[in-house]
Amino acid sequence: MRDDQTAGYPDDDDPLKHLERKEYSWRPALKYAGAVVGGTFLAAIIIGVISAAVGGPNCDDGSHVFICSRWAELAFPLVPGAVSLFGALGGFWITYTRWKSFGNWRPWLAMCWVLMPWTLAWMTSTFSIAMFGVEGGIPS
Repeated sequence: MRDDQTAGYPDDDDPLKHLERKEYSWRPALKYAGAVVGGTFLAAIIIGVISAAVGGPNCDDGSHVFICSRWAELAFPLVPGAVSLFGALGGFWITYTRWKSFGNWRPWLAMCWVLMPWTLAWMTSTFSIAMFGVEGGIPS
């Protein structure tokens, strides 16, 4: 009979296979963090291209190239910020589930320490565009 404390470690588990699984768990964590960062950039690029294609008052006067209207000023920081935030929260959730199932949770915690500053850096560097607009942060 097995209790909950040993549920993650079967009695017949080969130590070599356990070590291989432990080493393998770094790759998915790295891929996940790379996908979150890449998804953040991809969302920002897509919004910038759509904004440039649609145009708007900021691009019509020639002062800007890709953030052309107020919807783009809102979407450019908020949509990639949401991708980054939900990606970081997903990393925290995966860390918790790995820890709870006695898996190798340390690589996922390391990726949380990568994604948390990434999310905060994106938000603090771009949310001023949503609050003040493109021209709001430029001194006259």
